[in-house]
Amino acid sequence: MKAQKTEIQKIVHLVPSFGCGGLEKVIVNLVNHSRDYPVKHVLISLTSEFGLIKAFDVPVDVYCIGKKPGNDLFSHYKLLRLLRRLKPKAMHTYNFGTIEYHLAAKLAGVPTTVHCDHGRGGDDPKGLNQFNNRFRKLISTFINHYTVVSYDLYNWVINDLGINIKKVSLVFNGVNVPAQMPIQDRTNNAKVITTVGRLDPIKNQTMLMKAFQLAKEKSNVMDTTILQFVGDGPSYQELDTFKSTLTHQSDIHMLGYRSDVDDILSGTDLFALSSHYEAMPMTILESMALGIPVVTTNVGGISKFITDNEVWFVEPNNAEQMSELFVQILSGSTDVQQKVERAYDLVSSKYSVESMVAQYMTLYKVLPNS
Repeated sequence: MKAQKTEIQKIVHLVPSFGCGGLEKVIVNLVNHSRDYPVKHVLISLTSEFGLIKAFDVPVDVYCIGKKPGNDLFSHYKLLRLLRRLKPKAMHTYNFGTIEYHLAAKLAGVPTTVHCDHGRGGDDPKGLNQFNNRFRKLISTFINHYTVVSYDLYNWVINDLGINIKKVSLVFNGVNVPAQMPIQDRTNNAKVITTVGRLDPIKNQTMLMKAFQLAKEKSNVMDTTILQFVGDGPSYQELDTFKSTLTHQSDIHMLGYRSDVDDILSGTDLFALSSHYEAMPMTILESMALGIPVVTTNVGGISKFITDNEVWFVEPNNAEQMSELFVQILSGSTDVQQKVERAYDLVSSKYSVESMVAQYMTLYKVLPNS
């Protein structure tokens, strides 16, 4: 008897934009690693920013709603019409900017709806905007699965927002992990410190520049070290202006948006984050998977998925403490290799992209290819 062909299911991903960022990288990983499932991914962006679209290595249908700034009710109607035409198996929205569109999905008859908060976007970092919080709870009645990527967001959604716990799932971000940890050459005198992410006030990247300047003044191990920023965003001009006031400005490189982040990380000796808030940064996981030491502020949900057994923590806005760690790590501190090995073991066992894909496919109600 001839085997019945598995029907291909469409999965819609609705995003505010698709520029360079950790959220967008999560979607790229999800799409690129779902070949074992009978799905066709569809990306719908509210705006025309598509900087990371080239990162897909499987066919993806792409649409732009063309949402106008502010409240644009017509964008809901355009999405409703598009969803009725596409007839997807599931629609997956991301962060506060797209959660309002679940009513359109319900009216379009989408069988399964998934929303994921990768942070408290639309609020202050503490998530205390009461209007947005009440709106989240209201719109959650139209959502089948409300997912989050970190323990602190899980507690916030259940305890502060009052979302029905039966709807809430914790799905860790997943990254591609090499079969063996890459061996980093730590004997080269020239060192590279890298940070990757949107240039935004919440990332507090001026602190990173201050820490770098202080480290340069502390030790000659920093003489040939450079600091590079990968990413673009609203703080670019402010950071560039601040950089011009520093003595070692020539060693700070603003690379802007780059599509070769993996290659840049492969040539990095130390990864650093200075944010006021993070949930579960993809860039930390990617660095851990590549055997790169990580220094990060201890904020948000970071210490809920990694510990100081794997990375080095600094207190928020403490440039002095971060500068000391720069010198310590790049000087070849004895615990560097042990930490990066533990970090690699952790990310390979708990935060692989395969695990993330399997969890989302379960929520979409899509079984693997038989």
